[in-house]
Amino acid sequence: MTTTWRTWVSAAALCPALATADNGYFQIGYGAEARGLAGAAAASTRDAFGGASNPATTAWVGDRMEGNFIATRGDTRMARVANMPPPATGLLDTRTDSIGRWEPLAELALSRVIAPGLSASLVAYSNGAGTYFPAGSTPCPSPSGAVQMANAACGTGRSITTIKQLTMAPGVSKKLGERVSIGASLLLTAQQFKAEGVQPLAPQSAAPHHLSNQGVASSFGVGVRIGAYWRASDTLSLGAAWSPRTRMGRIKAYEGLLADHGRLDVPMNLLVGLQWSPTEALSVLLDYQRIGYSGVSALGNRLFDGSVLRGAVGGPGNGWKDMNVVKLGVRYQATPALRLSAGVSANTAAYADAATSDNLNSPSTFRRHFTLGLGYATSDRTEWSVFYSLAPAHRTSGPSALAGAVGAQLNGVSNPWGRESLATRQQSIGVQYAVRF
Repeated sequence: MTTTWRTWVSAAALCPALATADNGYFQIGYGAEARGLAGAAAASTRDAFGGASNPATTAWVGDRMEGNFIATRGDTRMARVANMPPPATGLLDTRTDSIGRWEPLAELALSRVIAPGLSASLVAYSNGAGTYFPAGSTPCPSPSGAVQMANAACGTGRSITTIKQLTMAPGVSKKLGERVSIGASLLLTAQQFKAEGVQPLAPQSAAPHHLSNQGVASSFGVGVRIGAYWRASDTLSLGAAWSPRTRMGRIKAYEGLLADHGRLDVPMNLLVGLQWSPTEALSVLLDYQRIGYSGVSALGNRLFDGSVLRGAVGGPGNGWKDMNVVKLGVRYQATPALRLSAGVSANTAAYADAATSDNLNSPSTFRRHFTLGLGYATSDRTEWSVFYSLAPAHRTSGPSALAGAVGAQLNGVSNPWGRESLATRQQSIGVQYAVRF
């Protein structure tokens, strides 16, 4: 067991995030079973990965270890019609597809009974977001006045912004009688951030030398999640969990881009849910989640309006709002060995259409997710699970901040007619192995 444990820990550390995430930059769920149920897990006690959503549920799991390996691909299409007046007609117009690629991700979960009614757990999971737009896709004005081909943000090289977060969550869960449990976990979070190709934002920055192309920068933080679980009856279970905002260290290399001198915290999140099992074979799970993106300055602060420079205290963000997510999943035990599941989730928009231009490199446009899952027990102790999820493209469209700024630079009057749109489609597939010991 020790060798397997070390192998999975190494895999989780080597694959800390993916190119695009599901609900803002949070994953739809953790572990193959939850992902096959559209992430519904607040009141599920079947696997150790449930501790990532609600640490109170692991008191019922027993001694169990799980490793989940995932591949995710997000494809974003960005379009801009700048409507620049002559002689600049066609300037800034572009129709650009992101550099699509499958990104690997690994997750790990372990649960162990350490005393009657008391369990300890460790879950390693990731969140993240970002995209990659190619160089040379857009006709942009150069300092000399000539037209040059640049990225979609009119910067040099590729246009990239990525957030990668790996959380190690050791926790404990305690049964309070036959039907109730409570739990808590520490959230030990390491974060990486990188931005490239956003050099044109330098005049808006309080620290232009710490704005773009500074490589990968890291920061760390410690948070907490608490949860409760109640088996209200033989057919109905309820669960709830809450995590306050995790204050992360400053990302000094990008203190000219991220508000409050480079601070990018992990948002508050609240989860409540139920599981209804009308028969032994059939279960319906329903969760509600709220993610407090508006409380993270770098994401939730107002868009740039010239009153405060980027990176300053109270500086501009991406205009993100708190996100509400509803997750519905159905699980059916077709045979003693075979489990089938399906799910759908719906979420409110991360940002208003008017903020589309400011979210070029964080195009979390998803509004729906559809998932399928399958599990097969190869013995009394081991099980394989697979899942597939699809987030169809949802298009956001709003005024082009770049067209307005370039119009003012060339003609002395802002161009209010430019429009930009973003649409991202995402697929994920994964396989998980679980063993009881």
